[in-house]
Amino acid sequence: MNKYLIFIVAAGWLCISVAPPKMTPLQKLLEGNARYVQNTLEHPNRSLERREEVTSGQEPFAIIIACADSRVGPEIIFDQGIGDLFVVRVAGNVIGPLELESIQYAALNLHSSVILVLGHERCGAVDAVLKNTTSNIEEIAALIEPAVAKVKASKPANLLAAATKANAINMKNALLTNSLLQPLLTNKALTIYAGYYNLQTGAVEILDTSSP
Repeated sequence: MNKYLIFIVAAGWLCISVAPPKMTPLQKLLEGNARYVQNTLEHPNRSLERREEVTSGQEPFAIIIACADSRVGPEIIFDQGIGDLFVVRVAGNVIGPLELESIQYAALNLHSSVILVLGHERCGAVDAVLKNTTSNIEEIAALIEPAVAKVKASKPANLLAAATKANAINMKNALLTNSLLQPLLTNKALTIYAGYYNLQTGAVEILDTSSP
């Protein structure tokens, strides 16, 4: 709802409408997530008109690197619609060469302005690394192992949650040093964050706000 500034003039009252500050892309994601948590979903951009609108091109405002877990659907948990999100999904929300090329394509060609690497509660891929049961996900495990090694030494109360969060932050930090993304980061055309999704509450926690 718009706020108003009220001025007294000779002829009476004059109301001047002042538009609210524009949301950042991250705020837009989190506002949608809040609707999801509160069960007040708007289901935006899912109409026939929207479907037809994006046939000629796409301009997703956000890139989400999410786990392939069936309980973590970015368009649902952020209450977004067709053409809003460019989603890269892989077990453990890791970023290997193929995932990286998809991310670069969206940032450089589709001009998405925020990247969110999204880990989640009870991640099976991270748990497999912790339990050393990775014979069928060896390449994924290799990308998760640095996060597991980092948190094991600190002996956190919830090792799985700590390792999952550390893995998302590691992936975010790798993107921050990417040479192709650097110009966008320097010009403030792109920001990058890591997040953690709670399966029980549906809430997304932003883990580190140090993105440029």
